[in-house]
Amino acid sequence: MERWILLVSAERAYQVLGPYASERDRLQVLGRLNGNQNGNVLVLDIERGKYPVIRCVTTRGPSSMQNGRHESSAKRATISPDTRVDELHLKPKALRIFVDNGLKTLRDLAVLPEAELWAQHGIGQVTVEKLRSILRSAGLRFAPPADPVARLHWENRQRRAEVLKPAATVPDDAGISALGLLPAALTALTRRGLKTVSDLVSYTPRELSGIMSRRAVRDTVERLTLFGRSLQPEPPRRLYGFGLIERSEYLNTLSVRTPVKELRPLLGKRATSALRAAGFEAAGDILSRSPPEKLSERDRARVVRFALELRRSLETRRA
Repeated sequence: MERWILLVSAERAYQVLGPYASERDRLQVLGRLNGNQNGNVLVLDIERGKYPVIRCVTTRGPSSMQNGRHESSAKRATISPDTRVDELHLKPKALRIFVDNGLKTLRDLAVLPEAELWAQHGIGQVTVEKLRSILRSAGLRFAPPADPVARLHWENRQRRAEVLKPAATVPDDAGISALGLLPAALTALTRRGLKTVSDLVSYTPRELSGIMSRRAVRDTVERLTLFGRSLQPEPPRRLYGFGLIERSEYLNTLSVRTPVKELRPLLGKRATSALRAAGFEAAGDILSRSPPEKLSERDRARVVRFALELRRSLETRRA
């Protein structure tokens, strides 16, 4: 049995380059392909009376997956409102539905509400998401639904997908769908009769937590912040007690002058009472003094943890 090297390329066709003695031989052959050439270097085991066996293949040049990506990106760059539907490589069943209904171009598809596509047997989630992406590339989108409630949720979804970074301030008379809230939050607000941004910002976070989940309240606060708006102010202690802000956010509102009695949500009732009985008046005393001996192991661990977190928070704010 002998081992040979075969070079296959568009420029050189098939070329046998002699026996394979070491890895250096294969690398030398690979070096014959310059950066602009694509090809394969094969190491073959050849035995008389048998088919050659490929032991190693080395490829130079863009792979088929990369070529496919380049082709798809090029096609995406040429998409326009007048692009024909039969050029989109859709599933045959979906393509047949569009052709039978006289929908020939992307401009024709854009006049349809998305709900009409979902109602068609043979058009599923993959096809709808692909069409949504293609329409966005062409500067189009599906038409809004006719039903007022469905239209409100549709506008809300569009806004949530479009605005991911701080944007221009929304006016008081703008609809709440302009904020791009979570669907559950939008449903809860509309049931409560809130229609505009002015109605929403008149609430406190704690009041909103009575009509929607904590996650929805936090998301609503974040969306309002994107548009330069906020809810009515409320003490951080209450917000943390209701789980509306994280522990780190609450720590960032504290200072060395914060009274110990306001640290109860972080330290617990027993630890707070023991600290006050030992003469600890402010958070700064916890940083500068050792915990009282009367504290249980659990409460002592809480105090030590709080001291570390507060010190780290203060150093971060000073930096």
